[in-house]
Amino acid sequence: MRKILGILFFSLLICNYSFAEAEKVLKEIKKNKDIARGFNKVDEYGQKNKWRVVNKKILKSDKNKRKHILKIVDKSKGYPVRLGNQSIRFEVRAGDSWGWDSRNDRERVELIICCFNKTHWNAWSIYLPEDFPIIFPTKVAMGQFHNDGDNPPEFMFQNQYDKYSKSKAGGYWVTPAESISDHISKKLLDQKDMLGKWNDILINAKWTHKENGFFKIWINGKLLYEHKGKTLLKGDVIEHQLGIYRSFVSRTAGSDPTQIAYYDELRYARSCKKLKLKDLGYSCKEIEGQSIK
Repeated sequence: MRKILGILFFSLLICNYSFAEAEKVLKEIKKNKDIARGFNKVDEYGQKNKWRVVNKKILKSDKNKRKHILKIVDKSKGYPVRLGNQSIRFEVRAGDSWGWDSRNDRERVELIICCFNKTHWNAWSIYLPEDFPIIFPTKVAMGQFHNDGDNPPEFMFQNQYDKYSKSKAGGYWVTPAESISDHISKKLLDQKDMLGKWNDILINAKWTHKENGFFKIWINGKLLYEHKGKTLLKGDVIEHQLGIYRSFVSRTAGSDPTQIAYYDELRYARSCKKLKLKDLGYSCKEIEGQSIK
């Protein structure tokens, strides 16, 4: 009888653990150097390496209905991994909306960490499956440097409509806030270069409300974007968000299809050298020597 009760108890533990995928990711990302490193230097008002989900209401919702949204996955099980053995899988389905998002025409699953300040380097790798759908006119963000208030994000990365070619182009774009720049989006990757392959994103930023700030982006080791000037409004604090964030979902007739994205090699440091990019195939000497002509 005792053995039977023990088996039942163990089975319940397994079930509960499998449902708590978001909680598992938040616990593991703080110590899993296979996926993220350097964030013990990121301080949020005295708490370091404090990863959260953007919407706290997610963690208060029914675990059975959200077990798909956020998982750490293994290379050995056939999942895409940039380096090492594991990556993070995000999935947003129609209706994945909680709290404020559900009242404001949004669907999202994002990880967030605060606070980025002064001058720093950080990186991540992103992978979209071959069947990743473009869902314009719904807006899809896949990374943000956002203030901790209500101002628009200082820099947002999007899989978006190409207003220049008038097509549903998708791809990876960066858009600066109107308050700090011309608010013109810059395409970094074509959609065809996003699907079924890893892309490495590298950032060097100086956060300041003064005109000596900058924000640079390298894609797969090539400098493609450089903003010079203020990078935030006075008093703002910068948070970093990664995942899938769908807004204005009501623009689509019916429901948008499911979107899945993988992130890996999340890194943060005060210098390029400390990011240790050699294992990804890059040289800081070459990276720092580049300029946009």
